[in-house]
Amino acid sequence: MLTLAPSASPAPLRHPWRKLITVGRAYDLMRTDLIAHLGWLQREIGYEACRFHAIFHDDMKVVTRASDGSLRFHWHHIDKVYDALLALDIKPFIELNPMPAALASGPDTMFYYKMNITPPKLWSEWAQLIDAFARHLLERYGQAEVRTWNFEVWNEPNLGGFWSGTKEDYFKLYETSARALKAVDSALLIGGPATSKANWIAEFIAHCHARAIPLDFISTHLYPQDEQVAYPDRKDCPHAIGEFFSDTVRSVQDVVSASPLPALPIYWSEWNTQAAATAAQVTWGENVYVDNAFAGTFIARNCTALDTACEMFGYWVASDVFEEGGIPSSPLSCTYGLLTLHGLPKAAANAFRLLRRLEGNRLDLAPGFTAPHSGAGAIATTVGDTTRVLLWNHAHVELAPPAPWRETVRIPWSSATAPQVLTARVGPAGGSVYEAWLELGRPENLTTAQTAFLRNRSEPVWSLAPARLVGGYAEIEVTLAALELLYVEFVPAPSAVGKDARLTSAEWADWDKKMGELSR
Repeated sequence: MLTLAPSASPAPLRHPWRKLITVGRAYDLMRTDLIAHLGWLQREIGYEACRFHAIFHDDMKVVTRASDGSLRFHWHHIDKVYDALLALDIKPFIELNPMPAALASGPDTMFYYKMNITPPKLWSEWAQLIDAFARHLLERYGQAEVRTWNFEVWNEPNLGGFWSGTKEDYFKLYETSARALKAVDSALLIGGPATSKANWIAEFIAHCHARAIPLDFISTHLYPQDEQVAYPDRKDCPHAIGEFFSDTVRSVQDVVSASPLPALPIYWSEWNTQAAATAAQVTWGENVYVDNAFAGTFIARNCTALDTACEMFGYWVASDVFEEGGIPSSPLSCTYGLLTLHGLPKAAANAFRLLRRLEGNRLDLAPGFTAPHSGAGAIATTVGDTTRVLLWNHAHVELAPPAPWRETVRIPWSSATAPQVLTARVGPAGGSVYEAWLELGRPENLTTAQTAFLRNRSEPVWSLAPARLVGGYAEIEVTLAALELLYVEFVPAPSAVGKDARLTSAEWADWDKKMGELSR
């Protein structure tokens, strides 16, 4: 039995995952469909900032070289991107990359859209770009606004695919960027190292501290399948099944706390639900675990467990309008987005929608509750007369799916009238559009009827459930299938209301008579 009780130390959830959302690259933000998808996410969830690659890509036409060899800077496309975000009440989280061709030391590129990954040919010219960029932002958007933005240097420089230079080259890139930015305005916020798999953090902090290089935050990235990269087939893995992701996120708190700069905030500026049961199944392009119901329960389990582990927890990415491998042609393509190409919410998006509803102070799970297995769990909050509970029956990819979880959820209830209980389910049978698309036979081009079917199945399945009163508690019986997420909301039953009193009965009668006359 899952009994909820007031907490001895009441506090709300921090929801660090609402501080940051991401999209693939800057140029995509000039697409109306991507802006519409971000608008939907803002209405349903609400994010503070948005991160993306390639603000200095040549398709943004930021840097050109004049005939005399001097650099010329152009901000028109950047302005369109940032203006569009600010119109949605989203702040830019600025990733300083890639290398413009005019500055690049080599031709190496990454992704379908060919972003240059080489160090600058002249470090002074990179500093000149950062200086001009910062001055333009301050002039256009104002000091008070831009001081609330974050500037992150590069993306995953510890991987050769994203940075052709060495670790020392990256440290020089960071120092050049930080000193140039702070020379314009010392209150602007800059950080790094934006590494994959939480690498380089201790040495990066030590390097910045030793050289008095400005550093305002630590940023890094992690994906569940990184476990199979670090420990192929989990050989010598020190983590219990399903715990690598959360253990690694928490470990960065320990690294920062033990560093010379222990108060640095930690920003996870990329993560998602890409998983792999074996090393051979690791894939970064078509990973089913971002599209199917697995994503929903993974998000619920880990976002609640890691609520106090960082300041930002940015899911990668908002939409399948995403061009690392080219825009997908299929309605569901195991691309990273919370929303499909057609703007339909996946199970991942629905998990965040339900997490968003957990407002007010957390409740304790009374002693005696034991989840049926390590993937199952629950969390609850209360505000006013409303209690909200979220339960999940997650399945680790390395194990067979768990059995259905049957549970009684109960809350203290003093009223003689049983509460109204609303529930919402997200899982393979509803609220996870990927499984519905499989039922249709995986059509590449949707008919209007198929689109309507998928839109219906993409929504959480809401129902009104009866509660019973037992010994000072209101309770409800619930069952969760494997990979199912269940939201339960207890609210006082509405009192009976009379007829709408916009007009008196006599006035309604007069209207009925006059409007029912035969034509003259």
